[in-house]
Amino acid sequence: MLDRRNDVRVPVNTVGAIKFGAAGNTLPCIVIDLTPLGAGLTVASTFGIPATFQLTIKGEVQTRYCRVIWAQGNQLGVSFD
Repeated sequence: MLDRRNDVRVPVNTVGAIKFGAAGNTLPCIVIDLTPLGAGLTVASTFGIPATFQLTIKGEVQTRYCRVIWAQGNQLGVSFD
């Protein structure tokens, strides 16, 4: 796969949570890498994950608003809004 990112990915491999919907649905994920503009995530399944959601990362106070850029297998690439 061609990597078109301008920013260097920083491997982090830490726990995260995907939050979405009016009911506050939460799915666990692993944040595998970060850039200032996005992240790579591993999830149990991409089924049911919406195109936009909130991401919290263990150890960080900030919640990031994300947009799915790509999905392949059990991995997602997201950009931060």
